[in-house]
Amino acid sequence: MKRIRKDNVYPFLKEMEETRDVYCPQWLNDKDLLFLPLGDGKFDGYIGKTTVSAKSLLFPQTEEIISFGKEIVKKNTDSRNTLAFGIRPCEMKAIEFTDRFMTREGITDPHYQSKREGMISVVVACNEPPSDTCFCLDAGGKPYLDDGFDMQLFDAGDYYIAVSGSKEGDEMLSSGKFEQSDEEDGKRVEDIKKRSLESQVRKPGMKKAIETLKNGKATNEFWENLASRCINCGGCVYVCPTCTCFNVYDLQSSDGYSRYRSWDACLHAGFTMETSGHNPRPTQGSRLARRHEHKLKFDVINYGESGCMGCGRCSDACPVGLGAIEIIEELNNL
Repeated sequence: MKRIRKDNVYPFLKEMEETRDVYCPQWLNDKDLLFLPLGDGKFDGYIGKTTVSAKSLLFPQTEEIISFGKEIVKKNTDSRNTLAFGIRPCEMKAIEFTDRFMTREGITDPHYQSKREGMISVVVACNEPPSDTCFCLDAGGKPYLDDGFDMQLFDAGDYYIAVSGSKEGDEMLSSGKFEQSDEEDGKRVEDIKKRSLESQVRKPGMKKAIETLKNGKATNEFWENLASRCINCGGCVYVCPTCTCFNVYDLQSSDGYSRYRSWDACLHAGFTMETSGHNPRPTQGSRLARRHEHKLKFDVINYGESGCMGCGRCSDACPVGLGAIEIIEELNNL
Protein backbone atom coordinates (compact mmCIF):
# COMPACT_ATOMS: atom_id res chain seq x y z
CA MET A 1 0.00 0.00 0.00
CA LYS A 2 1.31 3.42 -1.03
CA ARG A 3 0.08 6.93 -1.79
CA ILE A 4 0.09 9.08 -4.88
CA ARG A 5 -0.74 12.77 -4.74
CA LYS A 6 -3.38 13.78 -7.24
CA ASP A 7 -1.05 16.30 -8.83
CA ASN A 8 1.33 13.41 -9.50
CA VAL A 9 -1.21 11.29 -11.39
CA TYR A 10 -0.63 12.92 -14.76
CA PRO A 11 3.19 12.70 -14.44
CA PHE A 12 2.74 9.02 -13.51
CA LEU A 13 0.63 8.42 -16.63
CA LYS A 14 3.25 10.16 -18.79
CA GLU A 15 5.89 7.92 -17.24
CA MET A 16 3.81 4.83 -18.03
CA GLU A 17 3.33 6.09 -21.59
CA GLU A 18 7.03 5.44 -22.22
CA THR A 19 6.38 1.68 -22.28
CA ARG A 20 2.68 1.27 -23.17
CA ASP A 21 -0.33 3.05 -24.57
CA VAL A 22 -2.21 4.85 -21.81
CA TYR A 23 -5.99 5.30 -21.81
CA CYS A 24 -7.89 7.30 -19.22
CA PRO A 25 -11.08 9.35 -18.82
CA GLN A 26 -10.67 12.60 -20.74
CA TRP A 27 -12.95 15.38 -21.89
CA LEU A 28 -13.60 15.56 -25.62
CA ASN A 29 -14.53 19.07 -26.73
CA ASP A 30 -15.18 19.86 -23.04
CA LYS A 31 -18.47 17.93 -23.30
CA ASP A 32 -18.09 14.15 -23.37
CA LEU A 33 -16.08 12.12 -20.86
CA LEU A 34 -14.56 9.21 -22.78
CA PHE A 35 -11.77 6.65 -22.43
CA LEU A 36 -9.19 8.04 -24.83
CA PRO A 37 -5.46 7.68 -25.46
CA LEU A 38 -3.60 10.09 -23.22
CA GLY A 39 -3.42 13.42 -25.01
CA ASP A 40 -6.39 12.84 -27.35
CA GLY A 41 -8.62 14.76 -24.97
CA LYS A 42 -8.32 16.93 -21.88
CA PHE A 43 -7.25 15.14 -18.70
CA ASP A 44 -8.05 17.14 -15.57
CA GLY A 45 -7.96 14.29 -13.03
CA TYR A 46 -11.73 13.82 -13.02
CA ILE A 47 -12.68 10.13 -13.19
CA GLY A 48 -16.47 10.27 -13.18
CA LYS A 49 -18.41 7.78 -15.29
CA THR A 50 -17.46 7.74 -18.96
CA THR A 51 -20.27 7.70 -21.51
CA VAL A 52 -18.93 4.49 -23.06
CA SER A 53 -17.27 1.91 -20.81
CA ALA A 54 -13.68 0.68 -20.90
CA LYS A 55 -14.97 -2.34 -22.85
CA SER A 56 -14.19 -0.30 -25.97
CA LEU A 57 -10.46 -0.76 -25.28
CA LEU A 58 -10.81 -4.53 -25.66
CA PHE A 59 -13.78 -4.75 -28.01
CA PRO A 60 -13.59 -1.65 -30.24
CA GLN A 61 -16.61 -0.28 -32.03
CA THR A 62 -14.99 -1.32 -35.34
CA GLU A 63 -11.88 -3.43 -35.88
CA GLU A 64 -10.21 -5.29 -38.72
CA ILE A 65 -10.02 -8.98 -37.86
CA ILE A 66 -8.81 -10.69 -41.06
CA SER A 67 -7.15 -9.63 -44.30
CA PHE A 68 -7.00 -11.94 -47.28
CA GLY A 69 -5.94 -12.05 -50.94
CA LYS A 70 -5.30 -14.66 -53.59
CA GLU A 71 -2.53 -16.46 -51.73
CA ILE A 72 -2.69 -15.41 -48.09
CA VAL A 73 -5.09 -15.14 -45.21
CA LYS A 74 -3.87 -13.13 -42.22
CA LYS A 75 -5.49 -12.96 -38.82
CA ASN A 76 -5.10 -9.44 -37.45
CA THR A 77 -4.70 -9.22 -33.69
CA ASP A 78 -3.70 -6.25 -31.59
CA SER A 79 -1.10 -7.24 -28.99
CA ARG A 80 -0.07 -3.76 -27.84
CA ASN A 81 0.70 -3.16 -24.19
CA THR A 82 -1.86 -0.77 -22.69
CA LEU A 83 -2.71 0.80 -19.37
CA ALA A 84 -6.36 1.49 -18.58
CA PHE A 85 -6.40 4.09 -15.83
CA GLY A 86 -9.57 5.19 -14.05
CA ILE A 87 -11.73 2.11 -14.56
CA ARG A 88 -14.64 2.03 -12.16
CA PRO A 89 -15.27 -1.18 -10.14
CA CYS A 90 -18.45 -2.03 -12.07
CA GLU A 91 -16.53 -1.75 -15.34
CA MET A 92 -13.75 -4.02 -14.13
CA LYS A 93 -16.35 -6.53 -13.03
CA ALA A 94 -17.90 -6.23 -16.50
CA ILE A 95 -14.53 -6.91 -18.12
CA GLU A 96 -14.12 -10.06 -16.02
CA PHE A 97 -17.62 -11.11 -17.09
CA THR A 98 -16.70 -10.52 -20.75
CA ASP A 99 -13.42 -12.42 -20.26
CA ARG A 100 -15.46 -15.50 -19.45
CA PHE A 101 -17.80 -14.97 -22.38
CA MET A 102 -14.93 -14.52 -24.83
CA THR A 103 -13.27 -17.76 -23.70
CA ARG A 104 -16.34 -19.90 -23.10
CA GLU A 105 -16.59 -23.60 -23.94
CA GLY A 106 -12.94 -23.79 -24.93
CA ILE A 107 -13.31 -21.26 -27.76
CA THR A 108 -11.24 -18.10 -27.40
CA ASP A 109 -11.80 -14.89 -29.34
CA PRO A 110 -8.18 -14.10 -30.39
CA HIS A 111 -8.84 -10.43 -31.11
CA TYR A 112 -10.27 -9.76 -27.66
CA GLN A 113 -7.78 -11.99 -25.87
CA SER A 114 -4.68 -10.46 -27.45
CA LYS A 115 -5.72 -7.01 -26.23
CA ARG A 116 -6.73 -8.34 -22.82
CA GLU A 117 -3.37 -10.02 -22.25
CA GLY A 118 -1.59 -6.74 -22.99
CA MET A 119 -3.74 -4.60 -20.68
CA ILE A 120 -3.07 -3.66 -17.09
CA SER A 121 -5.80 -1.95 -15.10
CA VAL A 122 -5.88 0.80 -12.50
CA VAL A 123 -9.30 0.85 -10.85
CA VAL A 124 -10.52 3.91 -8.97
CA ALA A 125 -12.98 2.91 -6.23
CA CYS A 126 -16.11 5.01 -5.83
CA ASN A 127 -16.45 7.08 -2.66
CA GLU A 128 -20.01 7.80 -3.76
CA PRO A 129 -22.01 6.98 -6.91
CA PRO A 130 -20.65 8.90 -9.93
CA SER A 131 -24.25 9.54 -10.99
CA ASP A 132 -27.79 9.02 -9.71
CA THR A 133 -28.28 6.08 -12.10
CA CYS A 134 -25.61 3.92 -10.43
CA PHE A 135 -26.92 0.85 -8.63
CA CYS A 136 -23.97 -1.56 -8.38
CA LEU A 137 -24.88 -2.74 -4.88
CA ASP A 138 -28.40 -3.69 -5.96
CA ALA A 139 -26.85 -5.51 -8.94
CA GLY A 140 -24.68 -7.68 -6.69
CA GLY A 141 -21.49 -5.63 -6.90
CA LYS A 142 -19.75 -3.12 -4.68
CA PRO A 143 -18.30 0.37 -5.17
CA TYR A 144 -14.84 -1.16 -4.73
CA LEU A 145 -13.19 -4.47 -5.62
CA ASP A 146 -11.78 -7.19 -3.43
CA ASP A 147 -9.71 -8.66 -6.29
CA GLY A 148 -9.46 -8.74 -10.07
CA PHE A 149 -7.38 -5.57 -10.53
CA ASP A 150 -3.71 -4.70 -11.00
CA MET A 151 -3.99 -1.59 -8.84
CA GLN A 152 -6.90 0.00 -7.00
CA LEU A 153 -6.95 3.61 -5.85
CA PHE A 154 -9.00 4.98 -2.96
CA ASP A 155 -9.72 8.70 -2.94
CA ALA A 156 -8.45 10.22 0.34
CA GLY A 157 -8.81 13.89 -0.56
CA ASP A 158 -5.71 15.40 -2.11
CA TYR A 159 -4.13 11.98 -2.64
CA TYR A 160 -5.06 8.40 -3.54
CA ILE A 161 -4.24 5.38 -1.42
CA ALA A 162 -2.93 2.75 -3.82
CA VAL A 163 -3.35 -0.99 -3.29
CA SER A 164 -1.66 -3.53 -5.55
CA GLY A 165 -3.51 -6.59 -6.79
CA SER A 166 -0.88 -8.20 -9.02
CA LYS A 167 2.78 -8.36 -10.00
CA GLU A 168 2.11 -5.57 -12.50
CA GLY A 169 0.59 -3.52 -9.69
CA ASP A 170 3.72 -4.02 -7.58
CA GLU A 171 5.83 -2.77 -10.48
CA MET A 172 3.70 0.36 -10.84
CA LEU A 173 4.03 1.07 -7.12
CA SER A 174 7.80 1.09 -7.55
CA SER A 175 7.47 4.33 -9.51
CA GLY A 176 8.95 7.35 -7.79
CA LYS A 177 5.60 9.11 -8.17
CA PHE A 178 4.27 7.00 -5.28
CA GLU A 179 5.07 7.75 -1.64
CA GLN A 180 5.08 5.57 1.43
CA SER A 181 1.71 5.40 3.17
CA ASP A 182 1.38 5.99 6.90
CA GLU A 183 -0.02 3.59 9.48
CA GLU A 184 -3.44 5.25 9.30
CA ASP A 185 -3.98 4.65 5.57
CA GLY A 186 -5.20 1.08 6.10
CA LYS A 187 -7.90 2.39 8.42
CA ARG A 188 -8.74 5.18 5.95
CA VAL A 189 -9.34 2.60 3.22
CA GLU A 190 -11.74 0.67 5.45
CA ASP A 191 -13.56 3.90 6.33
CA ILE A 192 -13.83 4.81 2.64
CA LYS A 193 -15.26 1.36 1.87
CA LYS A 194 -17.82 1.65 4.67
CA ARG A 195 -18.96 5.12 3.61
CA SER A 196 -19.13 4.11 -0.05
CA LEU A 197 -21.43 1.20 0.76
CA GLU A 198 -23.69 3.51 2.75
CA SER A 199 -23.84 5.97 -0.17
CA GLN A 200 -25.42 3.44 -2.54
CA VAL A 201 -29.04 4.50 -2.32
CA ARG A 202 -30.40 3.57 -5.78
CA LYS A 203 -32.07 0.17 -5.43
CA PRO A 204 -34.45 -0.66 -8.30
CA GLY A 205 -34.82 -4.25 -7.07
CA MET A 206 -32.82 -6.46 -9.43
CA LYS A 207 -33.13 -9.62 -7.35
CA LYS A 208 -36.93 -9.46 -7.44
CA ALA A 209 -36.90 -8.72 -11.20
CA ILE A 210 -34.71 -11.78 -11.82
CA GLU A 211 -37.22 -13.95 -9.96
CA THR A 212 -40.07 -12.40 -11.94
CA LEU A 213 -38.40 -13.42 -15.19
CA LYS A 214 -37.49 -16.88 -13.92
CA ASN A 215 -41.12 -17.45 -12.96
CA GLY A 216 -42.37 -16.44 -16.41
CA LYS A 217 -44.48 -13.53 -15.20
CA ALA A 218 -43.38 -11.20 -18.02
CA THR A 219 -45.80 -11.89 -20.89
CA ASN A 220 -45.50 -11.00 -24.56
CA GLU A 221 -48.07 -8.27 -23.96
CA PHE A 222 -45.87 -6.80 -21.22
CA TRP A 223 -42.88 -6.54 -23.55
CA GLU A 224 -44.87 -5.23 -26.52
CA ASN A 225 -46.36 -2.49 -24.35
CA LEU A 226 -42.88 -1.39 -23.28
CA ALA A 227 -41.58 -1.68 -26.84
CA SER A 228 -44.19 0.76 -28.07
CA ARG A 229 -41.94 3.43 -26.52
CA CYS A 230 -38.67 2.08 -27.99
CA ILE A 231 -37.27 4.00 -30.98
CA ASN A 232 -34.76 1.24 -31.83
CA CYS A 233 -31.71 3.51 -31.54
CA GLY A 234 -29.53 0.81 -29.96
CA GLY A 235 -28.02 3.29 -27.51
CA CYS A 236 -28.54 1.02 -24.51
CA VAL A 237 -26.60 -1.77 -26.21
CA TYR A 238 -23.71 0.40 -27.38
CA VAL A 239 -23.00 1.89 -23.95
CA CYS A 240 -23.45 -1.40 -22.06
CA PRO A 241 -20.14 -2.74 -20.68
CA THR A 242 -21.12 -6.40 -21.20
CA CYS A 243 -22.89 -6.35 -24.60
CA THR A 244 -20.91 -8.16 -27.29
CA CYS A 245 -23.24 -8.31 -30.33
CA PHE A 246 -21.40 -7.59 -33.58
CA ASN A 247 -21.79 -7.74 -37.35
CA VAL A 248 -19.13 -8.86 -39.85
CA TYR A 249 -18.52 -7.43 -43.32
CA ASP A 250 -15.81 -7.42 -45.99
CA LEU A 251 -14.35 -4.40 -47.77
CA GLN A 252 -12.00 -4.40 -50.75
CA SER A 253 -8.45 -3.24 -50.07
CA SER A 254 -5.47 -2.46 -52.30
CA ASP A 255 -4.21 -6.06 -52.22
CA GLY A 256 -7.36 -8.07 -51.55
CA TYR A 257 -10.05 -7.77 -48.92
CA SER A 258 -10.32 -6.93 -45.26
CA ARG A 259 -12.89 -8.33 -42.89
CA TYR A 260 -14.18 -6.07 -40.13
CA ARG A 261 -16.49 -6.49 -37.21
CA SER A 262 -18.56 -3.68 -35.75
CA TRP A 263 -20.92 -3.38 -32.83
CA ASP A 264 -24.47 -4.43 -33.56
CA ALA A 265 -27.60 -4.52 -31.41
CA CYS A 266 -30.00 -7.33 -30.64
CA LEU A 267 -32.75 -4.70 -30.65
CA HIS A 268 -32.34 -4.20 -34.42
CA ALA A 269 -34.60 -6.37 -36.58
CA GLY A 270 -31.76 -7.26 -38.93
CA PHE A 271 -29.63 -8.80 -36.19
CA THR A 272 -31.65 -12.02 -35.96
CA MET A 273 -32.94 -12.03 -39.57
CA GLU A 274 -32.13 -15.35 -41.25
CA THR A 275 -31.14 -15.79 -44.89
CA SER A 276 -34.54 -17.34 -45.58
CA GLY A 277 -36.21 -14.12 -44.48
CA HIS A 278 -37.53 -15.66 -41.28
CA ASN A 279 -36.91 -13.68 -38.10
CA PRO A 280 -37.24 -15.60 -34.81
CA ARG A 281 -37.58 -12.25 -33.04
CA PRO A 282 -40.07 -10.59 -35.38
CA THR A 283 -41.37 -7.78 -33.16
CA GLN A 284 -39.71 -5.02 -31.18
CA GLY A 285 -41.25 -6.44 -28.02
CA SER A 286 -39.70 -9.86 -28.61
CA ARG A 287 -36.31 -8.24 -29.15
CA LEU A 288 -36.64 -6.09 -26.04
CA ALA A 289 -37.53 -9.25 -24.11
CA ARG A 290 -34.49 -11.06 -25.55
CA ARG A 291 -32.11 -8.35 -24.41
CA HIS A 292 -33.32 -8.23 -20.82
CA GLU A 293 -33.96 -11.96 -20.49
CA HIS A 294 -30.35 -12.39 -21.58
CA LYS A 295 -29.04 -10.05 -18.87
CA LEU A 296 -31.38 -10.86 -16.01
CA LYS A 297 -32.33 -14.49 -16.61
CA PHE A 298 -30.08 -16.55 -18.86
CA ASP A 299 -26.78 -15.04 -17.70
CA VAL A 300 -27.84 -15.87 -14.15
CA ILE A 301 -28.67 -19.43 -15.20
CA ASN A 302 -25.52 -19.93 -17.30
CA TYR A 303 -22.94 -17.96 -15.31
CA GLY A 304 -24.40 -17.58 -11.84
CA GLU A 305 -24.58 -13.80 -12.08
CA SER A 306 -26.45 -11.15 -13.99
CA GLY A 307 -24.96 -9.58 -17.10
CA CYS A 308 -26.03 -6.20 -15.73
CA MET A 309 -23.42 -4.57 -13.49
CA GLY A 310 -25.59 -1.68 -12.33
CA CYS A 311 -23.56 1.05 -14.04
CA GLY A 312 -26.75 2.77 -15.22
CA ARG A 313 -25.33 3.77 -18.60
CA CYS A 314 -28.35 2.43 -20.49
CA SER A 315 -30.66 4.55 -18.36
CA ASP A 316 -28.40 7.53 -19.03
CA ALA A 317 -28.47 6.89 -22.79
CA CYS A 318 -32.08 5.90 -23.46
CA PRO A 319 -34.12 8.90 -24.66
CA VAL A 320 -37.45 7.21 -23.84
CA GLY A 321 -36.72 5.78 -20.39
CA LEU A 322 -36.19 2.08 -21.15
CA GLY A 323 -32.85 1.47 -19.48
CA ALA A 324 -32.17 -1.31 -17.00
CA ILE A 325 -33.45 0.71 -14.03
CA GLU A 326 -36.80 1.37 -15.68
CA ILE A 327 -37.16 -2.20 -16.97
CA ILE A 328 -36.38 -3.64 -13.53
CA GLU A 329 -38.94 -1.35 -11.91
CA GLU A 330 -41.56 -2.35 -14.51
CA LEU A 331 -40.86 -6.03 -13.88
CA ASN A 332 -41.29 -5.48 -10.17
CA ASN A 333 -44.76 -4.07 -10.80
CA LEU A 334 -45.97 -7.38 -12.24
